[in-house]
Amino acid sequence: AAFLGIGAYTHAFLLTHGVPFIFSIPIVIIVSFLVGAIIGIPILRLSGMYLAIATLALCFIAEHVFIRWEHFTGGNRGFEVPSQEILGISLTNSTVFYYLCLFFLVVSMLAAINILRSPTGRAFIAIRDSEIAAQSLGVNLGIYKALSFAISGAFTGLAGALLAHYIGYLAPDIFNIFLSLTLLLLIVVGGMGSLHGTVFGAIFVGFLPQLIAICRDYLPKSIASQPGLEPMLFGIILVLFILYEPLGIYGRWMKIKLFFEMFPTYKKQTFKKQKVFTKTDRV
Repeated sequence: AAFLGIGAYTHAFLLTHGVPFIFSIPIVIIVSFLVGAIIGIPILRLSGMYLAIATLALCFIAEHVFIRWEHFTGGNRGFEVPSQEILGISLTNSTVFYYLCLFFLVVSMLAAINILRSPTGRAFIAIRDSEIAAQSLGVNLGIYKALSFAISGAFTGLAGALLAHYIGYLAPDIFNIFLSLTLLLLIVVGGMGSLHGTVFGAIFVGFLPQLIAICRDYLPKSIASQPGLEPMLFGIILVLFILYEPLGIYGRWMKIKLFFEMFPTYKKQTFKKQKVFTKTDRV
């Protein structure tokens, strides 16, 4: 949520000062990348629970900065996003904005695929699978972790810029812990470590509020009227996926696909990760 806010406010600030949309987007990506790199260098020295706490604290820090930095964000008064036109076509048109977002989605996916196929991407995969093995192969963990944080910040900043146009009016309380939970749910449900999973997760999270609204009609009134029902259900779904489907929707699809491809020689433990370096990591 912090990087969404950085991207959204930076984009709105640039547009307000007369920077064209076509130039504002690259600037937002660069700013988000640099902020991600600066934050990533110290924060990624942590691991496990401490890293989770640090990233959670980052969300609260960003929200406080958005409130206090009134010259840049407008503070609690909020910040109106100027309407923009591309080739004479207004972005307030929902159809035009949909295809604009679709364009950036395709470009982002192609960029991410090319990054993963590059030496940098292979280093990311090696670190994901085993930090000890990656380090033994000469991969600099600190540099590549900070780089991964910066790249993810750049993509999230771009999403924040588009979100600014979708909302039309920015306020600090938009970029709160619930938005961070929603993004985490998107990744976990879709499938962590998978580009396809992010798309599946986004579709799931997009339809989930509508599904919850439909289910409210069949719940007891005392439960359906509770204001915190949606965040609670998001949290329950997140925990259930972590416990029972850690590979997410895309992981389940791959299991089903591989089952039919390998039938009848398919083994149940095919997708079980072999933690060869677990004991070494603990030492």
